[in-house]
Amino acid sequence: NMLVYSSNDLKNPLEKAVEAAVEATAEGYQQLKQEHQHVWDKKWELMDIKIAGNQLDQLAVHFNLYHNVIATPAHSEYLPIGARGLSCQAYQGAAFWDQEIFNLPMFLFTETKTAKNILKYRYHTLDGARKKAKDLGYDGAFYAWISGKSGQELCPSFFFKDVISGRKIRNHFNDWQIHVSPDISYTIWKYYIATDDLDFVVDYGSEILFEVARFLHSRVHYNQYKDQYEIIRLLGPDEYHENVDNNAFTNYQTRYALKKALYFYYKMENEYPEKLKALKEKIDLQEKEVTAWQEIAERIYLPEPDENMLIEQFDGYFDLEDTTAEVLEERLIDKQEYWGWPNGVAVFTQVIKQADVIQLFTMHDIFSEEVLAANYDYYEPRTQHGSSLSPSQYAIVAARLGRAEEAYDYFEASAFIDLMSTNKAVSGGTFIGGVHTAAAGGIWQLIVNGFAGMNINRKGLSFMPILPEEWDSVEFKLNYKANKLKIKLSSDSFTVQASASNKTSVEFKVEDKHYKAAAGEEVNIKI
Repeated sequence: NMLVYSSNDLKNPLEKAVEAAVEATAEGYQQLKQEHQHVWDKKWELMDIKIAGNQLDQLAVHFNLYHNVIATPAHSEYLPIGARGLSCQAYQGAAFWDQEIFNLPMFLFTETKTAKNILKYRYHTLDGARKKAKDLGYDGAFYAWISGKSGQELCPSFFFKDVISGRKIRNHFNDWQIHVSPDISYTIWKYYIATDDLDFVVDYGSEILFEVARFLHSRVHYNQYKDQYEIIRLLGPDEYHENVDNNAFTNYQTRYALKKALYFYYKMENEYPEKLKALKEKIDLQEKEVTAWQEIAERIYLPEPDENMLIEQFDGYFDLEDTTAEVLEERLIDKQEYWGWPNGVAVFTQVIKQADVIQLFTMHDIFSEEVLAANYDYYEPRTQHGSSLSPSQYAIVAARLGRAEEAYDYFEASAFIDLMSTNKAVSGGTFIGGVHTAAAGGIWQLIVNGFAGMNINRKGLSFMPILPEEWDSVEFKLNYKANKLKIKLSSDSFTVQASASNKTSVEFKVEDKHYKAAAGEEVNIKI
């Protein structure tokens, strides 16, 4: 038998490991196997996605769901989700923004307690985020780009090296890539509207929201000539372009985080005044700070669609050389060159590493289909997909645009990243291989948010389904506000079956038509 205990679990891990080994030996292999199988059967019952008509795709989906599960310390609220799971030592088991934006959504709608634990980890690492902010001259909580147990920054300042000269490259993932903090605020809001768990927000989430708002307040820059707040010297999801101003994704996320902090501040003021008072005293929060959050939220610069319906990724992006990743490949002296900052082949071009404006669209439903289409058509040929996070996000937007086959092509690119080993393991002299757990979590989103078109917001639950012709059907389960639903999508029908154990009816929309499923009811819709 092999058992693993550590000081994360208890004070005397060796003693407990020996004790557990003796007990396991007494139980015997068959009994242990049966218990193991029972646990996995329960997990698959909750999270499985079943595809009819394509066994290879079914295998790939199971592979990705499995790795998202085993990478996630569901039992603990003190540990991160390692960006390379259990596959290797790359990133040392530490978390990125992937944790909230890519890994967590599957658990939010299948194992809600696990999603809560993931967010509680960010609560327990607030002091690390506060320390990082203070060290860099800011207020509040600036979460680590690479975060371990304590929450202190583990991302090295010199992440890559110039493979030609051998000199280290100063990257700014750890001090300019600020969207990680509002990304956590964004996820707290999504957790709340999916669960109605206000107690969690009051007891844990509110402190995160307020400290992130504080950080953003100290990080924005007031442009007196334009009478607006801006965010300068940063980088967004596209890591090839550092030291940019007003990255659209970051600016929109900043406003979102500020507005949600304000929402819960006033909600607590009305419904939990004593708890708000105690929290304000704990973190020394002043009314003038809250007033400032409101002003920034109202006056922050948000890049809007231009006359061609395009959102500029950052100030000056459209002025860069317009070329393709294929052309840049020919400019490389060494195939392992890092393409980004400060002198990589992509830096002074419009070629981007991964979804950036497109990432904005998968997280916010405030843009028209016309805007989505224009930006998808513009940014898609300029995206290298040098990150495993990227294909799933393009697939989701393609599906929302009704482009099932393009979405399916990106499904294939994302689902088989590790099975076919399509992403390079070394970049700029740094090993970045192993299982890509964010891509694994992205597969769940790709199918549920992409092909099934699921979306949640203040108005409720909705679906815009579209099935690729390579599949006969796909089905999965959701846990929405403590109600269990079974969803099945085929080429001409969409079925929602509500569990008989549900306490209330579930209202939802499919293609803009309203429906309701009472406990035990099955709603069949022609599409």
